[in-house]
Amino acid sequence: MSSLDGAARTRLAALADLLIPADGDMPAASAAGVAGAGVDAVLTARPDLLEPLQFALSIAAYEDAAHALALLRDKYPLVYSALGELVAGAYYLHPDIQDRMGYRGRQAITIDVTNGGAMDKGDVELLSPVVQRGPIWRADPRGEK
Repeated sequence: MSSLDGAARTRLAALADLLIPADGDMPAASAAGVAGAGVDAVLTARPDLLEPLQFALSIAAYEDAAHALALLRDKYPLVYSALGELVAGAYYLHPDIQDRMGYRGRQAITIDVTNGGAMDKGDVELLSPVVQRGPIWRADPRGEK
């Protein structure tokens, strides 16, 4: 999806490691592939983040990563926020990170009201529009089912 060259991915890895450094048994963002498959997966799901990413990387081309990140935070907060969202999304999409956190993906929870299960009035009111709408979903950005 993305058209990031090797130099851009290197700059992204440096910025990402400042946003998500290694901590205990959790690897830094670059070790989790944020600047590789991670950014590609996020941009597939969120192409609107490409423009702020490109802007952030253009700043990082002329500044060291720490200074570029501080500049983005102070002068371009919307770009900084978009970069943070992209990096975090790419990090938490990585299967190793999910395993380390014990995340097994979203699970459907069936509420069987016919066999003694009960929902209170608030639950019925809350879920009624969802039931009436019917099933919808977004494709998994990793391409998994």
